Amino acid sequence: MEIAPNINNMLLFILLVFPGLISMHIYRLLMPAKDIDWQNATIEALFYSSINFGLCLPVLILMNRGNFINDYPFWYSFFLVIIILVIPIILPCLWLRILKNNKFTKHLQLPYPTSWDYFFDKRIPVFVLIHLKNGKKIGGYFGSCSYATSFPREGDLYLEKVISVDEKGEFKEIIKDTYGLLIRKDDYELVEFFEDQNYKKEENK
Repeated sequence: MEIAPNINNMLLFILLVFPGLISMHIYRLLMPAKDIDWQNATIEALFYSSINFGLCLPVLILMNRGNFINDYPFWYSFFLVIIILVIPIILPCLWLRILKNNKFTKHLQLPYPTSWDYFFDKRIPVFVLIHLKNGKKIGGYFGSCSYATSFPREGDLYLEKVISVDEKGEFKEIIKDTYGLLIRKDDYELVEFFEDQNYKKEENK
């Protein structure tokens, strides 16, 4: 009875699953998504690998035609790296670029897990008014140096500027000599966003 695993079968399995795993991780770096369920990850990875190999089928046929691997070992290795590593990285980037194109967003519901992720993925500079659970209000500015956590840990905010507000919630002035503020989702009840007119003017130029 053979107990030791077959090395060739293991290499084949890794070859089939690895490109899909790369695409899954790249997608999650670019788009908020649930954590990988490792119980079903193999099936999902095989699915994305199948798409990858399907798109690369003409090159795969060329690589396995005749004595290509012995005649052109450099190009064989080069194409193999492209198919296994590079294309799986490019595909999710290209797919998200297509999804976020205005022509498609008018007709498709983008797969954002929460409205929080949808808004902050736009990276629009806005003034923020935070209603705390103790009844007080905090003002701030969300700009290029600010940060918002994403699903599944959405809700926490880093605002690069702190702005004083009155009891009515009207913005007064930027507080100097601060590095911004951090706030957790457990600390507030409501977050309001207000347009940055300077950003709008720059966008319309």
